[in-house]
Amino acid sequence: MVLWLLVVLIVALGCGWFIGRSTWTGPVKSKPVVAEFDESTANAPLWGKPGTSNERKASFRLDDGALQTGALSGQRTLRFNSLEDLEAFLKRAGDRIRVMGRLDSLKALRVSFLDPADFNSLLDGTEEQGFIYPVYTPNPSGGVVQDNVVPLGNNLLAWLGLKLADLTLGSGVKIALLDTGVVPHPAFSSAIENVMIVPGAQNFEDWNGHGTATASLILGNSLSIPGAAPGAQLTSYRIADDNGTSDSWLMAQAIVQAADAGAQIISISMGSYGDSSLLRDAVFYAQQKKAVVVASSGNDGYTQSAYPAGYPGVISAVAVDAENNHLLFSNQASNTALSAPGWGVNAAYPGDAIVSFNGTSASAPIIAGSIAAVMSSNNLSASQAVAMIYQYTNETGAAGADPLTGAGAVNLGRILQSDSGNIQDAAVASHFITPPAEGSSASVQVNIQNQGTTSLLNIPVTVTTPSGVTELTVASLAPGAVKSFNLSLPNSAFKNGAAVTVSSHITGADAVLYNNQRSTTYSPPPAP
Repeated sequence: MVLWLLVVLIVALGCGWFIGRSTWTGPVKSKPVVAEFDESTANAPLWGKPGTSNERKASFRLDDGALQTGALSGQRTLRFNSLEDLEAFLKRAGDRIRVMGRLDSLKALRVSFLDPADFNSLLDGTEEQGFIYPVYTPNPSGGVVQDNVVPLGNNLLAWLGLKLADLTLGSGVKIALLDTGVVPHPAFSSAIENVMIVPGAQNFEDWNGHGTATASLILGNSLSIPGAAPGAQLTSYRIADDNGTSDSWLMAQAIVQAADAGAQIISISMGSYGDSSLLRDAVFYAQQKKAVVVASSGNDGYTQSAYPAGYPGVISAVAVDAENNHLLFSNQASNTALSAPGWGVNAAYPGDAIVSFNGTSASAPIIAGSIAAVMSSNNLSASQAVAMIYQYTNETGAAGADPLTGAGAVNLGRILQSDSGNIQDAAVASHFITPPAEGSSASVQVNIQNQGTTSLLNIPVTVTTPSGVTELTVASLAPGAVKSFNLSLPNSAFKNGAAVTVSSHITGADAVLYNNQRSTTYSPPPAP
């Protein structure tokens, strides 16, 4: 009987860990060729969404509660009021449970058991019991993306508003990267320490390249793979195996370790739709130690972020293309989210390769690196740097903060030049096209932003829509301010799934010419 229970436990745990593991399209390992590494088309599971992983088979009778919620079966987290209570539990439990992990900072245990009823009999009611959820590198359901998206390529520095590469950006700032580990690559100026929470193969080329790709968007120092903070001190915490699979305990463990090691920024391009109380508390623990946590919102086109991006105080990274248009696969987030590129971004990959990286996994390290760059350039704390980034974001999507693009897109150039007076820079920041719906007509919101450092007067704007040409004037605009114009569009232009294009142009020269014009095409979302 005991042997049978052991067999069932092993099978059930295997189900909770391996079903639906990530599958990635591999790169062509040729340095001159940029190959596809695409989260938006990978055939893999959702991030631990209940009902999609850990599918129950008829023969399974063990730990129904975990299996029904998508959690790992036969395992729990336990939180105690004190370490004395923790030790008292271990003493009375004896060999009726197996301790798989321990986090004294959170007074927490990870335990496994054979019989849920026997396990529950060990508890005295003062413990907080929690599930452990699968965590994955993000993979969307279907990879839905609109037409005419613009890849970023190697233009990260220009997108960030930087005219020249500065290898000192991020100097002195400690960043923790939680992912699949980082292998040596020519894009990095120095070796990166890997804290091996999950073991890796001896041959680096066998490692899942997701972690190497995300690291390069922080530390990249080449023309082909520029990073946002090449001077930062990055520590990699390998929390996922080479299938891109981890769990909420391992992530919580790494967050606590990173915070205790003095990480000022924690960048996470993984997530789950299972809400782990322990992971939530680990994030809060790091925040109490003044660390800023940045996490990918997810690539499933949902109306909320995955976890930990969905936890209070975490900066949820949402994805836009090179022209700051929201990508349909990017999960929506709170208004405090930030936007960064997630389409066709050049990144490093094992084997000294370059890949074209898609997904919110690219957005998170770009934002994390940008925070580090502001910290080092302005001698600020992480929280102060975040506040400055919010102050100088470029408008994206609808005017103001919104669930699709958050508070806007990061712009380092505006921050680094904020003390320079008399910079005149009017920008067509965004078009927000709304198709016709029952009871409402089609429209477009044209958003003009002053991205300079001095007030602007009488800005002429020409807008071309299916209705014709409209001449507008912005009478005055303070630095950073946005003026919105709402124009009607003919409903007939949207008939039969037709694409609708709106173009705007600011006449006259200013400090930045490329943002003086914008053309945006609305196409109906592809069928799932």
